[in-house]
Amino acid sequence: MNAAAKVTEHVSSADMPGERRQVGVLPWRVQRNGEMRILLITSRGRGRWIVPKGWPVKGSPLLVAASREAFEEAGVIGDLSPAPVTTYRYQKVLDDGSQARCRVAVFAMNVRGTLSHWREKGQRKRQWFSLEQAADRLNDAELAAFVRTLDDQPERLEPFRCTGGRMPPPDARQTIGG
Repeated sequence: MNAAAKVTEHVSSADMPGERRQVGVLPWRVQRNGEMRILLITSRGRGRWIVPKGWPVKGSPLLVAASREAFEEAGVIGDLSPAPVTTYRYQKVLDDGSQARCRVAVFAMNVRGTLSHWREKGQRKRQWFSLEQAADRLNDAELAAFVRTLDDQPERLEPFRCTGGRMPPPDARQTIGG
């Protein structure tokens, strides 16, 4: 299956009626001792541990939207997987108090740089965790289950370790409404 097909499979095919789509990033790095670490941030409202995520921009590649969320919410830059590595669903509380069912397509990001100042620094905390700690702290059970699989199956992220900063081929640059 090519990258574009994987993006379509993750983002479009299983959407439920009334479900809203979001993109997210699972920021990771490998320490010198070989241990994989996951970066989590707190939500602005309730301070829950989450991954950076947000709404895709119409006509913009999903990779660009995912990268923007990581930069704005967590202050990180790095190499993104060309296709989502997992998806999960959750109930989002909207500004008006209503709730919306969301499906998040999650891209892996091999973090190359961490900023000391970023857009949402004053609104969120960020912290690196071991795989087990990250899974224990994540509020989303589906995403936590995926993180737990990385201990035994780190290759689920490994193909994306070093892309040399290059963009994926054009067929992998899936967009929303574009």
